[in-house]
Amino acid sequence: MLDVAYLERVAHYFESGDCKFEFDNGEEDRKLLILDFLEHLMDLGEQADELATKLIFKDAYASMTSEEGVEKALAEEKSNGE
Repeated sequence: MLDVAYLERVAHYFESGDCKFEFDNGEEDRKLLILDFLEHLMDLGEQADELATKLIFKDAYASMTSEEGVEKALAEEKSNGE
């Protein structure tokens, strides 16, 4: 499911100015399609950021999702600061 080549093509589409050109010179349907694509891409970016944070910091994240975990983290922070 991981298609890095497709992401690279999308990046090139943006960087080359092709997306802007198509938007500036396209019909209304094409402009709406581009805006819809960009909106979906931004939503995926937010999801990817959240997922990456959870995957990288899963132990810390898991401990901070419970009251006991928060209390433990605060106690450790206090003892490290003294």
